[in-house]
Amino acid sequence: MLNGRSLKLNIAVVLDQEIFHGGGFQYGLSIILLLKKNENEKYNFIFFTTFKKNIDILKKNNIEAVSLGLSRANKIFSYIKRNQSIYRMQKALKINLTNKFDRILKKYNIDLIYFITPSSFSLFTEQFNFIFTAWDSCHRDFPEFPEVNIYGEFEIRENLYKNALPKATKVITESDLGRINIINRYNLDADRVVSLSMLPWIASNANFMKVSDEEYKQNYVDIKKKYNIEGKYIFYPAQFWPHKNHIYILEGLKILKEKYNKKIYAVFSGSDKGNLGCILKKTKELGLEDQIYYIGFVDSQEMPYLYKQALALVMPTYFGPTNIPPLEAFKLGCPVLYSDLPGLRDQVKGAALLLDLKDPESLVKNLLKVIGNSADIKTLIANGYRIVESWTDQDYWYKLKEIFDEYAVKLKCWKQ
Repeated sequence: MLNGRSLKLNIAVVLDQEIFHGGGFQYGLSIILLLKKNENEKYNFIFFTTFKKNIDILKKNNIEAVSLGLSRANKIFSYIKRNQSIYRMQKALKINLTNKFDRILKKYNIDLIYFITPSSFSLFTEQFNFIFTAWDSCHRDFPEFPEVNIYGEFEIRENLYKNALPKATKVITESDLGRINIINRYNLDADRVVSLSMLPWIASNANFMKVSDEEYKQNYVDIKKKYNIEGKYIFYPAQFWPHKNHIYILEGLKILKEKYNKKIYAVFSGSDKGNLGCILKKTKELGLEDQIYYIGFVDSQEMPYLYKQALALVMPTYFGPTNIPPLEAFKLGCPVLYSDLPGLRDQVKGAALLLDLKDPESLVKNLLKVIGNSADIKTLIANGYRIVESWTDQDYWYKLKEIFDEYAVKLKCWKQ
């Protein structure tokens, strides 16, 4: 209480992902919808996005958002201002040159920023406390992959984490392993870092998951007919980054065909992030051109049909420790084959067949189990459904509420 009244928190919710980022955008959108649903007399959520294209998408979901367009000059100014000599000069001269990001937030009387996706905008603010979301530290797990080590990407990520994480009021991670890695790698106080996985709820409540059985039948898409697929197929929704490891699937299908005389197909959806050319070349080299289908970015309305009609979701990714596609597959009753790596195996414990990424034969043996419709496949599907049903949106909200309430107690020390 403050002067006999509750102190209402104005929380800036910042979405720094665009729709073509796939799971990252879906994650942010789900949190926005959750926060909007739980807005009350204690919390006022004001939504901001760094991509203008998101404004219309959010509006379709009845969310009004403010664009945070910063020019290159604005960003350079923010970086220059972080120099300690300039800070001391401003203090001595009693002047305050506020950057554009902070000026926008001041207009809305913001008390706290919640970056719902990892964001470099956390480096721009000089006057506001913030919550930071750190999905992973994969550039430390696998620094050899080009997407996290060339063009200074490793240094960019390290600069963001080293400067933003120690200053954050709270850091939210997606798994217990992610939390431990963040604490150890960036020397953070354990009570500042919270493991809070929203992915089961996101997977269970994505727009395409809400299609009723009647709508599913009414809007039915025959995937094999649409893409002229001649037989059973496995599905992998992933952008074409090297760490997504599409090569592993190609090698497995080659072994399956030549050693076991079984021919199945693979459907790859997702945009090219620079590695599609490599996959196309390898496909031709292995003589698999007629077995691989590249369908690009897929509208969410088609996704349930891709999962439900697939022999299995096969996801041999190196990066984690959590990912959304296995959980989407669980919800839709699609068998899951997933990387046997620390953290990733914990995400799907008891609900997926695990892949040894050093050995494509591991994929082949697991595919044979799925093709044979062995009894354990039905058990895995049932276990997967239980995983996505284990958390509700209110479970996540109560955890967030604890963070907001804890901050509100401290805010009363200086908020007038």
